[in-house]
Amino acid sequence: MKPLNFSQKTRSSRRLFLKSTVSFATSVCAGSALAADDKFPSKAIKVLVGFPPGGAIDLIMRGVALEASKKLGQPLMIENRSGASGALAYTALKNSVPDGYTIAPVTITAFRAPVLEDVSFDPLQDFQYLAGITDIPFGVVVKDDSPFKTWKELLAWGRANPTQMMYGAAAGLGNTSHLFVEEVASKENLKWTPIPFRGTTDCIQALLGGQIVFTVDTIAGTAALVKGGKLRILAVATDSRLPSWPQIPTMRELGSAISVNNLWGVAGPKGLDPQVAATLEAAFKFAMEQPSVVSLLQGVEQKPLYTDGKSFRAFAEKSVKEQKEVLTKYGFAKK
Repeated sequence: MKPLNFSQKTRSSRRLFLKSTVSFATSVCAGSALAADDKFPSKAIKVLVGFPPGGAIDLIMRGVALEASKKLGQPLMIENRSGASGALAYTALKNSVPDGYTIAPVTITAFRAPVLEDVSFDPLQDFQYLAGITDIPFGVVVKDDSPFKTWKELLAWGRANPTQMMYGAAAGLGNTSHLFVEEVASKENLKWTPIPFRGTTDCIQALLGGQIVFTVDTIAGTAALVKGGKLRILAVATDSRLPSWPQIPTMRELGSAISVNNLWGVAGPKGLDPQVAATLEAAFKFAMEQPSVVSLLQGVEQKPLYTDGKSFRAFAEKSVKEQKEVLTKYGFAKK
């Protein structure tokens, strides 16, 4: 019986091990390649809208989503998660799987929320910004049969009857419409009463029902009722007059150097694959170039203001800082 040649056996085992290792590595690489080649998206994408149906963000997001879906080859399904000034949707976005199948419109409410109260998301740490969409022009709105025909008439009545001046804060206390009126009232040394609402729809219903005197709300959310003869815009909180209503003055013209233009856009949860993020960004860029979206925005006195994810992120960083300063100034910042 020949003695075992351990050297020869070791070499044979090593060759077998290396062969098996190469085979395993090849199969792993093949699996990775298949995963990388999987087409995104392969199913519907959920869009969490943190505001009620019928409001400015909801209306515009639906139009943009429809066009973006054509580029992606999959539907973008709107899911309204209204409440807490958008915080419910923002929290759900943060907690979603970062696979690109859950996204959300992000507005200035996300940049204010951490300053106002304890929330479970951080707009700079938990979101990956994909694209800026447009800004949000606001106007001072009353019922069409309101006795106030101009902002000066409304202001004069508010000076004489400050305790009766109740106005709608469409997205809740500490948000755009509320802060705008607070800024105006403070310059006039007045104290008016804000009535908070969950969104534009509820606020406008209260206005039409005579429960509030006026509101400052988005042009997008009120334009249809203005054109339908239900509401009237006394002034716009923009830098220049609106093309569709050139007769309506700006607040700046009326002596209040205040304007409101807030860029908003779309984000996903932090940690998106770069290719997935790029695919979504390209889809929104495509959508913003489509005639239907341009027409939709023009109909509510807005225009496409597409910015890429990097630029939208920079805007978010700037806004977080600004909102902290404003909210602290008026005593709304959490203690």
